[in-house]
Amino acid sequence: MKVAIVEYDSNGIVWFAIHRPEKRNAINFEVMDKLEETIAMVEKNDDVKMLVITGTGDEAFCSGGDLSKFQHLHTTENAKQMLEKMGTILYSLLTLSKPTVALINGTAIGGGCELASACDFRYAKSGSKIGFIQGKLGITTGWGGATMLFEKLPYTQALDILLRAERISAEKMYEYGWIHAVLPGNNLREECRELLAPYLSQSVSVLRAYKMAAAEKWKSDEFRMRFFAEIRRCSELWGSEEHKRAIQSFLNKS
Repeated sequence: MKVAIVEYDSNGIVWFAIHRPEKRNAINFEVMDKLEETIAMVEKNDDVKMLVITGTGDEAFCSGGDLSKFQHLHTTENAKQMLEKMGTILYSLLTLSKPTVALINGTAIGGGCELASACDFRYAKSGSKIGFIQGKLGITTGWGGATMLFEKLPYTQALDILLRAERISAEKMYEYGWIHAVLPGNNLREECRELLAPYLSQSVSVLRAYKMAAAEKWKSDEFRMRFFAEIRRCSELWGSEEHKRAIQSFLNKS
């Protein structure tokens, strides 16, 4: 069964859709592998101008890591391996030399917000809920999300979002500056295409040059150190009793 659907259209967009609607498009290792493969393809293919990441269905963009798959990662080292795998993928997405978009078609929770934060633009369907809720699970962002958030938003706004660990409306996240456009959602892909039309009129070489100029600051040793230090801190919290209880409670509700 496909865990992701990858489509290329004549406009130069690669559409990557997480296809696990029964799990609210949660990320497992198979999704990670497919995303890694797609990012590498977009990087190398000179016919591709942009990458758009979304979810299938109209309920969820991505509900983060699949806790039903990751609950067995009890030790710091086991958790660290999983977190670093996805963190490395998101770092490659952040520094990709083509513009990227998170097309948020529904709820984005936990790691789903980290995935979206790695993209250059975030467009959301009206009424979508966004939640950096990791704190309520006894952990912190574990895929580099906080480090990216502090880069892309003013300090107090980023800290407020992380410390609240609440679900926030797309409209409020637009006010924060994390969402760049709130869309009606009648035909989300077409609405997205309209917003991207001016960018897609540029050549690949122009798009690549500007994105490389933007991403240069994130390729520094100092930024990489902060990014992966965040992941190590999360892995240390992963095996805590607080996190174990929170996961069990979540799975019982599910």
